[in-house]
Amino acid sequence: MMSNERGFSLLEVLTVMVMVGIIVAMGIPKFGTTMARQNVRGARQLITTMHSRARNSAITRGRSTKLLIRNGNLVILSANPVTGAVDTVGKTAEDVASRYSVTFSVNPSTRDTLYFDARGMGTEASATTIYVSKSGFADTISISALGRIIH
Repeated sequence: MMSNERGFSLLEVLTVMVMVGIIVAMGIPKFGTTMARQNVRGARQLITTMHSRARNSAITRGRSTKLLIRNGNLVILSANPVTGAVDTVGKTAEDVASRYSVTFSVNPSTRDTLYFDARGMGTEASATTIYVSKSGFADTISISALGRIIH
């Protein structure tokens, strides 16, 4: 004989709810670390993109260009060799620190600007390293004295 009752008992529903809660509780820390890692990668990608834009701008415009790195912001400025007027290339600023909730710093710490000549070559005396970090995850961007990204 078959029972006419359909549905789940309270005990079955509670058992499933407890199991789902345990699985979610185990996954939340993994989700947080995954998001931190992705934010560091995204910030690194944006910094390298802005670096490439600055170099390409120097080449296409045929004028010296600089990439300013200040207070978590990146700005590309291009100077007219004749008039000396400075133009902002692209958006006014990319706020990397706020967009990805990361911290980043430049080594040597005295440098906050990368300079490129009209050929797109860096004009620094030494290599530059940019450190990006969040919640224990970190990545570095190494830029040679000639302005090429090494890593």
